[in-house]
Amino acid sequence: MTIFCDVDGTLLDSSARHEQLLRDLIREEGLTWPQQAPDYLAYKADGHSTFAWLRKAGFGEEIARHLAESWRQRIEWPGYLQTDKPYPDAAAFLQAVKCLPAVVVLLSARQDAAALQSTLEQCGLLPLVQELAVVSPQGAAQRKAAFLRGRAQPGDIMVGDTEADLAAAQAAGLPCLLLDRGFRSRRYWQEQGRDSCAGLQEILEHLPRKIKEE
Repeated sequence: MTIFCDVDGTLLDSSARHEQLLRDLIREEGLTWPQQAPDYLAYKADGHSTFAWLRKAGFGEEIARHLAESWRQRIEWPGYLQTDKPYPDAAAFLQAVKCLPAVVVLLSARQDAAALQSTLEQCGLLPLVQELAVVSPQGAAQRKAAFLRGRAQPGDIMVGDTEADLAAAQAAGLPCLLLDRGFRSRRYWQEQGRDSCAGLQEILEHLPRKIKEE
């Protein structure tokens, strides 16, 4: 059995670079971070985009579009990628899966595959998985789905934290276990009528019984 596992928001906590980059971009434009705006990461986790947050925070449409596009272009700059770190339960989860009759294939939507591989090596996570597959962030759900359709077998499963992961799994006919500690909140998943898990230990407990019994 293969567990196809997303990376950002699932194994790696990359939230720090998401907010730090936006703060830097706002400062570069000679603007100030709006203190009365909703919490940026929490607002995004409820299903909103960076552009939507900027408009909610009071920025005009033109500057909001400019900032959001700059954010998209620079989100994987090396200086920001250095702030990524593994969640405390990431290594333990991957090690636990190795004890099951299952393997893990990482499936991530990133612009820079080499940079992600380097991060995972530095974190000690890459040796714990069978493979790292990277697709373009543009049309991530469709690209992940195409990969899954070419690789997945009956009984495989997807683990992720966003609607792109869920849509990819559904398109490939796979069940999907969802986290709410990454880039989508428990409230978001409840509004979608979906159950979610707070961490990877809970994911382990929800893995199909047949994995543990084989």
